[in-house]
Amino acid sequence: MSNKVKQEKTPMQKALGNIKVAYIAAFISAAITFIVAIASLWVELFVGLDIFALIDVVIIFFLAILLVTIKSRVASIILFVLHLFSQIVLHVNNPNLSVWNILQALGFLCFYLQGILGTFAYHKLRKQETQAEVTDDTDRIDSFSRWDN
Repeated sequence: MSNKVKQEKTPMQKALGNIKVAYIAAFISAAITFIVAIASLWVELFVGLDIFALIDVVIIFFLAILLVTIKSRVASIILFVLHLFSQIVLHVNNPNLSVWNILQALGFLCFYLQGILGTFAYHKLRKQETQAEVTDDTDRIDSFSRWDN
């Protein structure tokens, strides 16, 4: 048995974890949408899904890349709204969807909400870190300027 003490995550680690949940969900969503859209070309699985659903795949993939690279707040919000809108359209076009479909949609909305919270927390923490660095640099400059007198 090891005596490892589980360390508490820092706020930055929590924010990055929330962002990671969102971009993994986005990549999974893009993959599922791609597979269903391609399959719908041969068999009508869902009313309203056709070759134009591939545009959704490109958009979702692009937004996920923005989350991975620059932790974009705008991308996280658009992912949430896009998923919400697409699920509303899907349910309007096909009202006989199962409880599983509704739970899946709610699950992805929760993941994207985590991404929104994570990106906003990340940028807030980055701003605080930057301001702390500027303050430290200013203090160092002030201490050297005292020697000039």
